[in-house]
Amino acid sequence: MGACSLFIKEPDGKKRVVPIERPTLSLGRAQDNDVVLTDSELRVSRRHAVIEWNPESGATLRDERAVNGTFVNKQKVTAPVALHGGDVISIGPHEIVFREEKSGGLPWKIETGAVDLRALQKPQEPAEEAPRLKALELLNEVGLKLAGTHTPSEVMKEAIQLLFRIEGVQRATLWPWDEKERCFHQMPLETRAGFDQLSAPMFDPQNLVLSSTILNQVRQQNKPLLIRDIKSSEFSLSKSIVRAGIQAAFCSPVTSQGRLLGVMYADNLMRSDAFSQEDFQTFTIIAAQAGMALANSLARQEISRQDVERANLSRYLPPQVVDLITSKGGSVELGGVLQPVTVLFADIRGFTRLSEQMDAREVVDLLNDFFAVMTGAIFRSNGTLDKFIGDCVMALFGAPIPSERSPRNALVAAVRMQQQVSRLGEERVQRGLAPMRIGIGLHHGPAVVGNIGSAERMQYTAIGDTVNVAARLVSRAEPGQILISETMYESAGGGDLFHDLGQISVKNRDAQLRVYSVDWERIVQGTPAASSAS
Repeated sequence: MGACSLFIKEPDGKKRVVPIERPTLSLGRAQDNDVVLTDSELRVSRRHAVIEWNPESGATLRDERAVNGTFVNKQKVTAPVALHGGDVISIGPHEIVFREEKSGGLPWKIETGAVDLRALQKPQEPAEEAPRLKALELLNEVGLKLAGTHTPSEVMKEAIQLLFRIEGVQRATLWPWDEKERCFHQMPLETRAGFDQLSAPMFDPQNLVLSSTILNQVRQQNKPLLIRDIKSSEFSLSKSIVRAGIQAAFCSPVTSQGRLLGVMYADNLMRSDAFSQEDFQTFTIIAAQAGMALANSLARQEISRQDVERANLSRYLPPQVVDLITSKGGSVELGGVLQPVTVLFADIRGFTRLSEQMDAREVVDLLNDFFAVMTGAIFRSNGTLDKFIGDCVMALFGAPIPSERSPRNALVAAVRMQQQVSRLGEERVQRGLAPMRIGIGLHHGPAVVGNIGSAERMQYTAIGDTVNVAARLVSRAEPGQILISETMYESAGGGDLFHDLGQISVKNRDAQLRVYSVDWERIVQGTPAASSAS
């Protein structure tokens, strides 16, 4: 058996080609699959199916007891089934065509590019030879054209238009390579203006897919290919090319510094001798420069993405934590991990009664002042803003970066909150407004922290009993009071700044909790805890 691949039609109409390059290929909704099939309606299981591939014996598909089943040619898979070229695999809303080609080498006449792509991506010295000078002029012209592009889509569009400068090119496309998903994303095949592609006797646009063998050959050799004389009898084995009615074609990797970014393709449906060696060199030059331009546009896109990501992170992480995450290229794990954290809840006491005395604008102003004070106190103590819940704030300390100092940091933040809200309340009284006071609850323990939600919307948060205990404590806190758990008390080292309130009962919990209140006013007056960041 020769090269094999999966041609995947996504529910949104997008298409991608995944080369089969390993003995086992997992398919499913979870991000750790080799082929990730997204589905917001959960018709695709987390681990839905597996394809086992052997170059000698072929490919076999096995359903992984998926809830909604796996189908091959509309037949439900109940046992491992052998796959053959053209078989249609249905997984939820995804249609996947299994493609294979005969082994025994490429069954068509093929030439490898004489010009090295990397050499064309380096500054060139002047040359006196006329052919070399002409190539350099073209190199410069193509470079200037592509330099005016900014986004990957603009680069691809301009590169394809440059290919039509080659007289024999009737159709062209550029498929980007997705390194993360290990697949090619199929893009539309553009046609030269004025060319009637339906005049090609064997052309079937519905069947046009780049040969798996060509794609693998281009990737493995990392060199452009010139394919000729497609109608010869020896070529009859390559079904995908015959179906498309191709007479001559170019195909080249689009690379930058050895990194594969895509595959550029152009063909002629009418003449097997449509392309000369000079045309081949022109095609190679365009492919080389397209690689540089595409790499630059992807770099700009990544910088923009990081700027947006940084802005999003800065909404709920302190600046020093954002700096740490971005400096490591996002390598800090932000998804579903069990670790010790300190959870803080703070909310306005009597907010309902207070808001009844104000109009909507005054309520918004009150909440904005309150949230500004809360956020500042959280960030100054290296905390993470989890969420606003009405008039309540939830914060995490020791996440995403674990820290042994998280209980102390949280306690410092709580004292700052009470201190700042006390000042804010005094200002409100001076303006003839009702005062504002808050209650705070703190608990330290293990919790699962990470991005919780769906592919469409995720939120960084914590889940577990530690969160529940902190929420119960804040519900029992009086105005101006900070309640902490026994774990928090022990972490703070005890002392006369904490008052033992004994065992108390909390809602939805059978066992009582030993709770302490914090004499935060004494801390503000005389101890360094509230006056210095930890």
